[in-house]
Amino acid sequence: MLRATMTVLAKTTAEELSSQSVRSLYDQLAVRIKDLDTLRGVSGLLEWDQEVMMPPKAAEIRSQQLSVLAGLSHDAATSPAVGSLLDELNGRQEELPIELNPYELANIRLANKSFKEETCLPAELVKANAALNSKAVGAWAEARKESDYSKFAPYLEQQITILRKKVGYTINGGVCEEARKINEKARASLGLKEGDECYKGYYQALLNTYEPGFKDEQLQGLFADLKQNIVPLIAKIKAKNFQHDNSYITGDFDVKKQTEFSHRISKEIGFDTDAGRLDVSTHPFTGGAHPTDVRMTTRYTINNFPEGISGTIHETGHSLYEQGRNTEYYGLPVSQALSLGVHESQSLLWERMVGLSKPFWSYTLPILKEQFQEPSHEKLQTVNSEEFYNAFNRVEPGFIRIEADEVTYPLHIVLRYEIEKALVEGDITVAEVPSVWNAKMKEYLGLDVTEDRLGCLQDTHWAVGLIGYFPTYTLGSIYAVQIFGAAKEAIPNLEEHLAKGEFHVLKSWLNANVHRQGSLRESGDDLIKDLTGRPLDSQLYVKYLTAKYTEIYDL
Repeated sequence: MLRATMTVLAKTTAEELSSQSVRSLYDQLAVRIKDLDTLRGVSGLLEWDQEVMMPPKAAEIRSQQLSVLAGLSHDAATSPAVGSLLDELNGRQEELPIELNPYELANIRLANKSFKEETCLPAELVKANAALNSKAVGAWAEARKESDYSKFAPYLEQQITILRKKVGYTINGGVCEEARKINEKARASLGLKEGDECYKGYYQALLNTYEPGFKDEQLQGLFADLKQNIVPLIAKIKAKNFQHDNSYITGDFDVKKQTEFSHRISKEIGFDTDAGRLDVSTHPFTGGAHPTDVRMTTRYTINNFPEGISGTIHETGHSLYEQGRNTEYYGLPVSQALSLGVHESQSLLWERMVGLSKPFWSYTLPILKEQFQEPSHEKLQTVNSEEFYNAFNRVEPGFIRIEADEVTYPLHIVLRYEIEKALVEGDITVAEVPSVWNAKMKEYLGLDVTEDRLGCLQDTHWAVGLIGYFPTYTLGSIYAVQIFGAAKEAIPNLEEHLAKGEFHVLKSWLNANVHRQGSLRESGDDLIKDLTGRPLDSQLYVKYLTAKYTEIYDL
């Protein structure tokens, strides 16, 4: 269907397009975009399979499959026919608001942006990138298993090279004006000539891939503000020289029973297993191809119960977003998540605002006790919800980001942000990553990293070129606090509903106010302003952390 459609539209001349109605032009564009989205959905399923079920010997052919699909997707995204349709629609600015609704207008805006980005990149570079991603994931998994960074380093070197090439094309193509300005200013200050290497500003372009409109300068200020407030908070907690008893959740928890418990909670929160799957992978993630086919994964460790349930709730939040998208416009850009930060807000809202709350555990603790009745869990049977809440919210600096408590977590993100920005912009080399990582872990969290798997090899992001992605986790935390605050104002007695396990009340509100809104607005700030009446505010996040942990630790 895709190729046939492309053949027909490719033969349509500019003169013929000019005689067609706005509705006809839009419908033709929508067909093409939906076909492209279907192709990308197939790639998503292959990537899920690669992480979850693919046999090891299939790595090479999977790399080829993904490379071919990436090439086809790029060809479809950069088709001259798409450009002709957009050109004609862009020339009908007065007619568009009359003929199309706000969602359809947003689709044209987003299609213009995507076409401009895609046409900047040569097809061969896109295919090479996809092939590298597939190989690098395997190399990362093996290096992590053996805790040997040197086995992954060559692939990271290639990723940095490709990312720099991609950013260079986008800057020259006029896609990221802010990055171009930063780069030109740096080149002038350094007295560089045309052709001389300079990667300053390149991180700005990568950041905007995941969080449109957000400036790196803003990010630096935000992280400085968080460090200024969170470091003293951690110091105050440490100075108490006290920890809540967490023996109720330590020791061995049968993995099969953990799985059953996590699946039950995920479904009670609202994950539709008739429209998705929950599996296990080395690094938890959410993917899939459609709101009716959402694939999420988590991981379980026999002696780390909190990791399993927290990871499951986190990915459930992502999955609810995907399953809750606007199906009327599915396959079109307006139905997609507004940004990675907004998407992350949904996982963190459920993991932290709900999953780490008193109401949640007053409902869930009896279910947990019923699941683990063995003599080895005698203490679990005697703990009350207040004690359990305090145990689950202990603040303890650790090596692993996805296991970090919500107070120390932002510092894990600051570390990654500083390293990946320095890598892309040429301030450190790939070989220096482990030593720089270890030094920052010591400085920020007071920890001595003894193994690469506990340090720079713990995340899969860099293996697939997701540089610029990490900051969205902390942006998501800030979004989550403000969105949950809006939900509490809009839903009477929300915490009472949560204490009764009536999670559907919150889920329905999020479906209507976040999930189905998709990319109707142009930025996360626009969404937050509409929901809360104020822009993204890091001080609200700081106040949330300070108030919560002042109570828990009696500061």
